[in-house]
Amino acid sequence: MQTAAAVKQKKLKRNVSLAFFAAAVVFSLWYINFSITEFIGGIPIFLHFLFTDFLPPKGSDLPTYFGPVLDTLAYGVVATVLASVIGLVFGFLMARQTTPHPVIRTIIRGFISLLRNIPFLLWASILVVIFGVGSMPGIFSLILFGSGFLARVYAEAIEEIDSHATEALDAMGAGYLQKIKHAIIPQFVPGYISWTLFMFELSIRASAILGLVGAGGIGSQIKLTMDLFQYNRTSTVICILIVMILVIEFMTKRIRERLI
Repeated sequence: MQTAAAVKQKKLKRNVSLAFFAAAVVFSLWYINFSITEFIGGIPIFLHFLFTDFLPPKGSDLPTYFGPVLDTLAYGVVATVLASVIGLVFGFLMARQTTPHPVIRTIIRGFISLLRNIPFLLWASILVVIFGVGSMPGIFSLILFGSGFLARVYAEAIEEIDSHATEALDAMGAGYLQKIKHAIIPQFVPGYISWTLFMFELSIRASAILGLVGAGGIGSQIKLTMDLFQYNRTSTVICILIVMILVIEFMTKRIRERLI
């Protein structure tokens, strides 16, 4: 049972937290000059644009988007495969059970943290300057983003593995590679498959944003149609993207169910 003083102190902490939160909300609204009247007044304008210029989608030019859809799928496959290989190497170097030395683990974790915390859209913008508009900036940015993301989740999956198998092999005098082969990999494979498939889904979603900076794929069609004020064609491309993502989610779910 809590004492009256403890209950009172807990209530005071809760009230102080709520007061700080309310003050943060009020300050943020004041700082960005948020106007509730402009917000409410903008709703009819948004609905008019949505149902007049944006909808319905224009389906007569669907065949023209077949190529960009294939480009996006190819980007996702290539980026996911290469990112999974790179992430796997870094993941094993980062995990406590598999790192050759704590110093290597610290250095790799710092590098991956830097790699992962730079948004892929920023990577794409930098790479467009280096390589120019096209497919290479999009693929490279997805590989860099994917490598950082997968390296971290792979390392966490390895560190969550039951240590009894490795301890048993240690007691038998097994070497480093033997422990990885017989204790780590069998338990790690389900997590590897699951996270790699999830990365493929992320790559397809990211392609829509990468196209806005000239990095190719289906997203480039979104930018092109918007620049030409062909908003009904933009809605067509968005509908294609939504259908493509839903199909990929369904397929990856079925693959997980069969393999894991």
